[in-house]
Amino acid sequence: MNYFIVGDIHGCYFTFRELLDKHWDTEKEKLIILGDFVNKGKHTFAVIEFLMNLQSLHRKNMVILKGNNEYLFEEYYRDSINLISKQKFENYNLDYIQTLNWMGKLPHHWQNGVVYTSHAGIPEDADFPMMEDNLEELFNRKPLKNIGKRQFIGHIVTDEPAYDEVSDAWYLDTGAGFGKKLSAAKVDADGNVNGLFTIEVHDKDKAN
Repeated sequence: MNYFIVGDIHGCYFTFRELLDKHWDTEKEKLIILGDFVNKGKHTFAVIEFLMNLQSLHRKNMVILKGNNEYLFEEYYRDSINLISKQKFENYNLDYIQTLNWMGKLPHHWQNGVVYTSHAGIPEDADFPMMEDNLEELFNRKPLKNIGKRQFIGHIVTDEPAYDEVSDAWYLDTGAGFGKKLSAAKVDADGNVNGLFTIEVHDKDKAN
């Protein structure tokens, strides 16, 4: 199985749809979302609805990871259960509690023998392997540890997809949340990157 690994989407629904429509091979590639698909861009709830529906169609070929923004989003809305908050969800056919429960259960990482994916990566001073619910994988901004597998992360904004040889890690957040670009990598079963794809964020995704 090959992989199509997508950096931080941050509510950029139209940009994300274009990226998938143009570049994701649904038959041959497992789709991996590196977290931070909510907040900053205009269409957080549209992205959530789309991802939940997509996951129901491609459950065996899709992984959605939690980022720090999903952690904060869930925390915020669990503390803000009111009619206005609920209406935001209902406008996109989302059940308030069901959606927050789904988000709460998203994994912090996914790995196989050669690839390790998480939102913020394994810090260089951390013990590895990490506990499944360790928050450092959501919030880390330290340099990454070389763990003997190729890491793919978002979280740290770079101008273009960037590779760090020391930690054997690819950084795929290219600033969609700031109206810049959304990026993804095609990765083969051995962890080799066979293609990098970057799309400028659509104007209709940009926050005012």
